[in-house]
Parts: sequence; structure tokens; C-alpha cells
Amino acid sequence: MRVKHFRFVLAAMLTLTLAGSAQTTSDPPGVLQRTGERLLADLKRMPRYTCVQTITRTYYEAKHPFERPSCSSLIAAHDTRKKKLPVQGWDRLRLEVALVDGNSVYSWVGAPRFADDTLEKLAGSGPLGSGDFGVFLNGILHRATLVFQGERVVDGSRLFEYSYQIPIGQSSYRVKVPEGWAITGYSGTLLLDPEADDLVRLVVRTDELPSVSSACQATSEVTYRRTPIHQRMVLVPHETQLYTINADGSEAMSQTSYANCREYSSTVKMIFGGESTSASPAPAGTPAAALAPLPAGIHFSAHITTPLDTDTAAAGDPIEAVLSAPMRGKKKEVIAPAGARLHGRLRTVKWWTDPSDLLQIAVQFESLEIGSAKVPLNAVLYLPSQPMFIGTSPYRMRSLKPDDPLIGGTFFFKEVRLRPKQLDSEWITVAPNEKKEKK
Repeated sequence: MRVKHFRFVLAAMLTLTLAGSAQTTSDPPGVLQRTGERLLADLKRMPRYTCVQTITRTYYEAKHPFERPSCSSLIAAHDTRKKKLPVQGWDRLRLEVALVDGNSVYSWVGAPRFADDTLEKLAGSGPLGSGDFGVFLNGILHRATLVFQGERVVDGSRLFEYSYQIPIGQSSYRVKVPEGWAITGYSGTLLLDPEADDLVRLVVRTDELPSVSSACQATSEVTYRRTPIHQRMVLVPHETQLYTINADGSEAMSQTSYANCREYSSTVKMIFGGESTSASPAPAGTPAAALAPLPAGIHFSAHITTPLDTDTAAAGDPIEAVLSAPMRGKKKEVIAPAGARLHGRLRTVKWWTDPSDLLQIAVQFESLEIGSAKVPLNAVLYLPSQPMFIGTSPYRMRSLKPDDPLIGGTFFFKEVRLRPKQLDSEWITVAPNEKKEKK
């Protein structure tokens, strides 16, 4: 049975009330006061920085797919369940996230610009959230009353736990629904280190989501660490787990890890509402984006040289290939010699059980090096008449379908784990807006 995917994007756009239990020898109110003041000061002088986030999403089948129980019963069943639901599949993507004026903006890793509308586009059919970079904290510290719940020992460290609740009337937590966005209330806990007066973990759990949503509830658990950025120790997320319970009874776990956090370059462009801003002018010369793309209808053979390891590969990873033979125009003239480099990205790394256990890797080429220029390239797979093989691992290929959101091609493998050292395939160039299947 095919379980329908859902588009589910979380966004927290939040704007110190401090309360605690009676004084103890450990002084929970004092720890909360000092930590809150430190965190708010951090948020006010947060540097411009960016991190690479790797997101692995695991999808779980509904226990009774033909039933439609209420959200409250699905949430209760999840909270009491001792075993996870059967795994239906997984996918992985890698993004770059930047903190700009207190908001998170996204791009593919190494892309020349960030955009404020990229998160929803990159989410695909799976869950993806924002708010880990201080947005949740800002709202909680300004609007919530935090109540001391007791001491906990986590990984040998003594921590203080505080609970909070933000009702829907005070919330700016938004959930994507078919008609746009819906506001939800939320609650959760903070774990603070009383020795360092710092945040260790934040849990954010939505109220039961409105009936127009495809999900019933979302729970985020964010662990934090400090890392040196521009000569300062900055509190950044270390790992986030976003668990969603869907209205059809299926569930999903999105696990995000963060790496390579650094101050972003002043030449990086930020795109807001179609307007771009850059702290420095564009370099001299003609940028690749100004060049006309290759015309449609040109056949070429590509030899993908970037090693792929499906244990770590993710959508968004850059790839390189070379031409296996000279690329020729319609008049047989040589456009690019054999060995010319192609540049692109993985656009899908996914394993799914329905209709059968298949690993999917989608590739999209973006440019071809001709001389010293990178010429834009739009291409789809040119389907072979005979099956192709990598060693003993047969794979199938398909090109663009009418409803595909990208120009490129998808390879299907029978193995879940794969480490092909090369992929050889035939391609044909298409116009940027062309979306008909090539045969």
C-alpha cells in the first residue's frame, strides 16, 4: 500500500518572565535568571554565521493504515508505544543555514546565495523545521513563565529542568497547512547547566495541530553547544530531532546534525522577497549565470567521477562528471572535448519500500566547463534500450516525468547500501522549462 507523503514545514517566528520553585541550596531561580540574561545577551549580539546541516528523515508506516483514528488517540498511542512502527523508507539532504537578523535562511551547500523561501522548496514531501537558531529561545525567554521541575543527571552532568507553556494566543509558532499557515500553541522544557549558567537542551512540543493540517503533532528536541565563531564562543545547535505524528497514523523522525559553523562571507547574497543584498560588489568578468545555456537536443555521455557512499550521501551534495566522448552539436561540430568537466548536485538520496525496496539517487547537472567558462546546462537522462549494470548491481534509470520538480535523472538501485565509484549514462540537453519525458 502506498502511504501518501505530506508536505510539512515548521517555522518559528517568535518574538523573561522568570519564575521558579522555592529557593533551594542549588538556587534554581538564580541559575534561571543568570542563564536567561546570558542567552538574551547572546541573541542581541549574535554574529552573522552559517552552519551545514545534514538532515536524515525516517518514515514509519501506519499501524492500521485503513483506519482514521482521532489525533488525540494517535498522540496517546505514540506516547505509550514501546516499539517503533515499521520503517517505510528514508531520505537525506544537506543544506547550509545562515542566521540573518534573527531569522534562518537556507541554500544548498556552497551555493552563492541564501533565500528566505528556500526551506519549503527543499523540504519536498517530508518534515523540515526551523527555529533552532535562537528563534524558539527568544520567544520562550520573553513570553513564557518557566517553572523549576527538579534536577536531572544526563551523561554524568547535573542539570536543572524547567518547564514552560505558550498558549496559542501568545504564540507565533507557525505550521504549514494546505491553505497557508496556521498558528499553534506549544510547550516543553529547558535543561540548564547550573555550573556554566548555559543551555544544554530545549524541547518544543506543539499542541494538537488543527484539523486542516496533515499532521497531529510535532516535537523538536534540540541540543546545544558553544563553538568559536569570529573570536567568540557562540551557542549553536548540535543536533535536532523533529518527530511528527501524522493524521493518517504514519510518523516521521527528522534528525539534523550541524557542522562547520562559521561567519559567512560578506560576498554571500541574501535574497528576501525577490530582492538581493550583498555586502560587496560582484567580481569583475562575466558570471556563468549570464551565459546562455546549451541548446536543447544535444546528446552526450557522462562519466560521474564523484564517489558515492549512500551511508553518507545527501541531496544537495555537489558532484562532478566528465564527458566520455566529445559533445557535438546538431551539425556535428565539437562543442566540448572528451574529458570536459560537468558540475551538478545530487537532488535525491532516498530508499523506499513501496512498490519495492529501491534506492533512488537523482542527479542534476548545472554547468559544463568549456574553456575557462562554466556554461549552464539543463539535461535529462536519455533512456538506454538495454539494462545497464554496475558490477553485479543492476540499476534502472528514468528521465524527467511531467510532474517532476527538477531537470535531471534518477537512478534506481536494488541495494540499500551502495558505494559506486562511477556512473556512466547517456543524457540529452533540454530547455530549462521543458518537462516532457525523453525516450
